[in-house]
Amino acid sequence: MHGVPKSTEPLVGAWIVEDIAGRGIIDYSRVDLVLEQDGQLSGSTGCNILLGRYRVDGSAMTINVATTTRKVCPEALTYQERVFLGAIESINSYRFDPTDALVLQDGNQPLVLTQSHKRRP
Repeated sequence: MHGVPKSTEPLVGAWIVEDIAGRGIIDYSRVDLVLEQDGQLSGSTGCNILLGRYRVDGSAMTINVATTTRKVCPEALTYQERVFLGAIESINSYRFDPTDALVLQDGNQPLVLTQSHKRRP
C-alpha cells in the first residue's frame, strides 16, 4: 500500500470484534472497526455507527470516538455498546496474537479483532 506509514500499515483494514474483555459478543450482532491509513476510523457497535480517529506510536495506540449515531436498540445490545465504547476509549496499546488477530488492550478490557476477510462462518 503506497503511502501508508509503516507503523499503521498492518492495522489498516476492516476488523471484526470477536471478543470484548473475555465476554465474547452477542450472537448475530456485528461489532467492527475499519481503520484507515490516514488515522480515521469507523465501525459498528452492534447497535450504532461510530466515527473517530486513532493514533499509533510504536506499539502504543489511542482511539478517540468523535460521534455515534443514536439509534435505540434492545437492552442487551445497548449494554454491549457501552462496554465496547468504554473499552476502545481506554485502549493504550496493540499487539498481534499467534493467529494474527489484532488485540487492542488497556490491561483490563482487551478487545480481540480478526480481519473481516479471514473470518470463518
